[in-house]
Amino acid sequence: MSQAYDTFMAGAADARRLAAECLSDAKTATASEALRLIAEHDRHIERVEDYEMRASWYAPKIKLEIAA
Repeated sequence: MSQAYDTFMAGAADARRLAAECLSDAKTATASEALRLIAEHDRHIERVEDYEMRASWYAPKIKLEIAA
């Protein structure tokens, strides 16, 4: 596999972990803080989608066939 693919997928995993942490923290936060954390969660999810799209540019052909 290419190094770029691995790098983008690692970035996606990190962004997904941060998004999960934001949702977890939002459950116990005040209302205004929860809204901020939910917005931050949405930004992390957008980063996940961006990283996964960029990783698909470098994915080996077999990975693309499995994903389809």
